[in-house]
Amino acid sequence: MATRKAPAGRTLSARMRAAPACPAGDPTPSLLEGLGLVGLAGIEPVVLAALATETPLLLVGAHGSAKSLLLERLAIALGLVWRHYNAALVNYDDLIGYPLPDEHGGLRFVPTPASIWEAEAVFVDEISRARVDMQNRLFPIIHERRVQGMALPRLRHRWAAMNPPMPRDAEPDGEHYAGSQPLDLALADRFAWHVPMPDWRGLSEAEQERIIRADPEPGAPDGAALRRCLDEARALLPAVQARWSAPAARYVRILCGLLETAGVRLSARRAGVLLRNLLAVHAVRLSAPGVVAGAAESAGAASGADTDDLMSDSAWLALSHALPLAACGLPVNAGALLAAHREAWGLAAVRPDDPRAAVLTERDPARRVQLALRCGGLEDGELTAIVVDALSQLPAGACHALAEWLLETGAVARLSVVAADEAGARYRVLVAPDPLDIRTRAGSPQWRLWKGLEPRLARLDPKDPVDVRLANLIVHLFREGALGDDREAEPVVEAYRGTRERLGVEGRRIPGVHEAHP
Repeated sequence: MATRKAPAGRTLSARMRAAPACPAGDPTPSLLEGLGLVGLAGIEPVVLAALATETPLLLVGAHGSAKSLLLERLAIALGLVWRHYNAALVNYDDLIGYPLPDEHGGLRFVPTPASIWEAEAVFVDEISRARVDMQNRLFPIIHERRVQGMALPRLRHRWAAMNPPMPRDAEPDGEHYAGSQPLDLALADRFAWHVPMPDWRGLSEAEQERIIRADPEPGAPDGAALRRCLDEARALLPAVQARWSAPAARYVRILCGLLETAGVRLSARRAGVLLRNLLAVHAVRLSAPGVVAGAAESAGAASGADTDDLMSDSAWLALSHALPLAACGLPVNAGALLAAHREAWGLAAVRPDDPRAAVLTERDPARRVQLALRCGGLEDGELTAIVVDALSQLPAGACHALAEWLLETGAVARLSVVAADEAGARYRVLVAPDPLDIRTRAGSPQWRLWKGLEPRLARLDPKDPVDVRLANLIVHLFREGALGDDREAEPVVEAYRGTRERLGVEGRRIPGVHEAHP
């Protein structure tokens, strides 16, 4: 891998401090625009990081979104010997040549102009349309740079592209493609980068018009600036690793836990890939073209560009372009992903010996409130936010048990008016039964729901204070239309009892309980 020595009199750490800060995904000036590629500023740091680290890159986008054009221009600009294969049409012989017996009784492969042996970059187009047996044969090329068990020593870059796969039980809609099948997760996991191509509708009017007017046969791109930027990023990477590896690894560990809670489980391999991607993106962003050209150094030094905020942006760029979900036909909730990133970044910034660490890393919202009330290092605003968030996040039953604990232990006295009101509203549901004065027609959905709830309410002991409160809660949820089916009452009961147990109040005598409805 090529590297470049630091300019005389200027250390790597000094260059990191001098690097001009730029908005996430918007290095200035754009290197890709210099290659005749318009509207790709949002993915530029990620693409450059993939080039700098020579790790597998998968582009996912609609037809006509410049996937092939992007990779072709990059290969030409970098002066690479490259091969372009259509995975839907290619035969294995096209990759390795034709096998012939040799004088030792073995086989040798007679290369063709299209075979892979001398390639420095391989672009596998339409990988989601390849037969399963062909995908299996492409697997070691992408993952190990090997074919038929033999190393490909010249191969550096492995790229692929695909259309968005068709989700299950969906019809072709212009966004997804019937012939594009979800990738096997094991194959998708071998791509370090999963990059969605910018959508035409998301481009500015000026960008759209520039694309419309573009020369269909442009001249060979000048890759000098691109090569300088990649060399600079590779030279900066060891210093970035030295400074950020520990906090970034902590961020990735916390993030994996948050994503798993949200139903997205990352493999250990993907966690390591995400860390390396994050550091590579940051190195690329610090080696912006202005620094490579020697411009704006004094302004960058004055701003102290290698900041926590800049690194947080780099982490988000890496995360949002590193998950093998879309390629596997799985939904991507960008809002939930961003929320997990922000929470993980905030938690990673808390030192392990900080008394707030146990609070902020606790996943159970009810237990987090308990720990927060015992912690002396929280501001009033932080405590209020933790309590209000917990009451809003917990499901019915659980949030009511937490409110009960806050009111009856006296902890509510430490809360702000806002948090106390939130807790009080839920507590009143338990201790102040709603009047049951609803008139409904026999046979109506509401009537059937109540008839389904009656035997469940009858199983609650009217002499047990906890059961009385549960009856009040179920009746309240019925009146508010919060129950769609009588079976939904059971999770409410379990959540209430389970949260009381986690808070250490299960079995404690409850004073002053109102009677439930018969």
